[in-house]
Amino acid sequence: MLQKSTKEGFGLTVSEAMWKGKPVIGGAVGGIPLQIVHSVTASSFIQWKGGLQGTAILNNPDMAKRMGEKGREYVRNNFLITRQIRDYLSVWYASRTKGP
Repeated sequence: MLQKSTKEGFGLTVSEAMWKGKPVIGGAVGGIPLQIVHSVTASSFIQWKGGLQGTAILNNPDMAKRMGEKGREYVRNNFLITRQIRDYLSVWYASRTKGP
């Protein structure tokens, strides 16, 4: 999936594509770089380099599959509500168990 934004907030389409196990090439703007571990889960680029990275992924299906799998795991560990609930409950539990 190519997300060629020049201005972006979080860029939900990036996380959605990664959750579906698709390799992503995203512009290095807004919240997109926060979602990408470059060359592991996806690839980020400065505007003029996007075509080169896309060609590399298209020519290497094993790399594309690996990036898709890593991207899905990254989204699972960092952006799903279950992770946020776990973090919230951890803070709550720590505050309740540490007495005066």
